[in-house]
Order: sequence, then structure tokens, then C-alpha cells
Amino acid sequence: MMRCFTLLLLLLLLLDTPSSTYSSVLPLCNHHDNSNLLQFKNSFSINPPLYNDWWWSAEMGIYCSSYPKIASWKNGTDCCEWDGVTCDTTSGHVIGLDLSCSMLEGEFHPNSTLFHVTHLQQLNLAFNNFSNSPIYPGIGNLMSLTHLNLSHSSFSSHIPSTISHLSKLLSLHLSYNYELTLDESTWSKLIGNTTNLEELVLDGVDMSSIRETSLSLLMNFSSSLLILSLYETGLHGKFPTRILGFPNLEELTLNDNEELKGELPESNWSSPLTILDLSNTAFSGEIPDSIGHLKSLNQLRLEYCQFDGLNPVSLWNLTQLTHLDLSGNRLHGEIPSLLSNLKHLTYLDLSDNTFSGHIPDVFNNFTKLNFFRLSSNSLGGQLPSSLVDLTQLSYLSLSSNQLIGPIPSKMPHFQN
Repeated sequence: MMRCFTLLLLLLLLLDTPSSTYSSVLPLCNHHDNSNLLQFKNSFSINPPLYNDWWWSAEMGIYCSSYPKIASWKNGTDCCEWDGVTCDTTSGHVIGLDLSCSMLEGEFHPNSTLFHVTHLQQLNLAFNNFSNSPIYPGIGNLMSLTHLNLSHSSFSSHIPSTISHLSKLLSLHLSYNYELTLDESTWSKLIGNTTNLEELVLDGVDMSSIRETSLSLLMNFSSSLLILSLYETGLHGKFPTRILGFPNLEELTLNDNEELKGELPESNWSSPLTILDLSNTAFSGEIPDSIGHLKSLNQLRLEYCQFDGLNPVSLWNLTQLTHLDLSGNRLHGEIPSLLSNLKHLTYLDLSDNTFSGHIPDVFNNFTKLNFFRLSSNSLGGQLPSSLVDLTQLSYLSLSSNQLIGPIPSKMPHFQN
């Protein structure tokens, strides 16, 4: 009985203790970090977007709402409470800064005080306007960074070699800064020092000076790489086939590198792949039967490459596909009834090949298909009656074939 009374008394005392007693135990923001962030804030203006404040970032995988996070940054307040700021709960040092979509506008200064916030582990400045500023060498001071995202923010000039000092990087996103250049020397140092990189996204960065031998340095990431996206980078030479066999690779995007050659592997594919985009490259050869190992594949984009031959039967067993584009190649043969396995498709384009035979009558269960193009092939016979079941279809093109007979009645209504 006495024990219960004692426990009850202690509980009442704890409940009656002012919350300030506990909050005072937690560290306030580090004084130097606080000062450096305020100076960083004052070097930029806030410029609201002209039309709307929602941007879609496919790279970030979210809609990002623009609002001025730095408006909450005020002198005399704890920076650990500011929007976009994360602090270490023990030391009070700023370890995370997310100012993506924050309407920031202005030039970066070569001696920006941001480069003095040296405990930063995550830095996201995506979707701002830094007025074609260079990424200055001071970025190399932030050697604790594991995640760096400077995408869509109007950076320009050469990426400094000091970025290779960020040896702890797990994620590097520099995409859609179309005046940004990565030279071979910096590439080699970066790849050599960041051996645990999981995400490398450099879409739109000029990498045209990087030779085939230097591109093979990507093999350093054989056990760590999850996402590799090098869209429209000016890459050329032969892409290392073995990268497609990385055991943990989930996304590979190389599209719009028209001089980049390569082939699909006969074996040892990366089975976790969900996105494979080689469109508008010089990849060639046959699509191997081993592609059927990619059971998790969601998007397969091989349009306007140089593939030829028959589609392997295993291709039609990739039942998780939502986007399939094989247009603009030299593929031939018939389109089999096994197409019915791909009932989750929203986008299907097999145009500009030499497919022959009839269009299989298998569209009864294609309840999600929105885009469907088979134009410019050698298809014949009548249109399949099951086309009327494509109730979500908004685009259909079957032109430049040898089709005959009537158009099925009750064809879906197409939206403009």
C-alpha cells in the first residue's frame, strides 16, 4: 500500500513540474550555426512564382509546394525551431537543411556562410533560382554530407573538384541545371571517393567530356547503387553492360544520349529494377529472353534505339508493367495473345517497327490503358472487337498498317 502511495506521489510531482524544466535540458541551436544561417538568409530575396505554387518533381517523387521557409528565420529565436532546419538533439548543431521550393532568388557568394555550417548531413536547395551561380569550391567544406540535392536551381559553370571531398555521400542530385558541366577529372575523383553512393542523378548536366574508360568507374558502386539517372548528359561510347547486373539497382535512366552505345545482358540482370529507360540512345542488338527476370519492372522505355529481332516470349510475362514503349526500332514478328498478361498498362507504344499478323483480341481486362499506338507496322486483319472495352483510352493510333473491315461499334469516347 505504501509503495503504491509513493508511486502515485511521484507521478503527481512529475505532472506538476513545469514543461520548461524539460525543455531547458534540450540544447538550443548552436550559436555559430544560427548566425551563419541568418547571414545566408539575408543574401537572397524571396520571389513568389508567377502562376502557381505547385511544382511536380519526378525526381523527388512528390508535388512540392512553394513557400518561403526562411520567413520564420528571425534573430533572437532558436534556429532548431525554424522551417526546414533539423538539429542534432545532443549538440544543437544544424545537421539538416531543406529549403527546396522556398522561392529563393539571388546569386550564391563564393564565401557563403552556408559553407561554415560544417555539421550538415543533408542539404536540399532544389527548386530555387540561384541566377546561374557556380557551385563554389566551398561546397567541399561540408564533409559530413550524406545527401546533397541542388536540382532545378539554375546553377551553372563547372562542378568544382572539391565536391569529391564529400566522401560520405549516399545521394547526389544535381539535375536540370542545364548550364552545369562535369569534367572527366572531377568525375574520376568524385566516383573514386564516394564508394557508398546509392543515388546519382545528374540529368541535363553536360558530361560530354567523359570518356568510355572513365564511365566504367561506375563499377565502384556495384553493391550500393540503387538509382542511376544520366538523362541528356551528352554521354558517348559504350555503356558498361555489367551495370545492368548490379544486385540492388532499382532505376536506370539513360535516355536522350544519342551517341551512347550498349547492349542488354544475356544474363545477370538486376532483378529489383522498376524503371529502365534507354530511349533515344544507340543501344542495339536483340532484346534477350533474360529480360523476363525483371519481375518488378514497372516502366520499360526502349523507344528509338537500334534494337532488332523478335520480342522474346518472356517479355509478355512482366506483369507489373504500366509503361511499355518499344517504338522506333526494327522489331518484327507477331504480337502474341500473351499481351493480355500486361493488364496494368496505362501506356503502350509499339509503333514504327515491322510487326505483322493480326492485333490480338485481348483487351477485355485493360481497364487502365490510356495511350495506345500501333501505327506504322505491317499489321493486317480486322480490328479486334475488345477495343471497345478500353474505356480509359484517350489516344489511339493504328494508321499506316494493312487493317481491313469495319471499326467496332461503341468505340471509347476520346477526350481532346
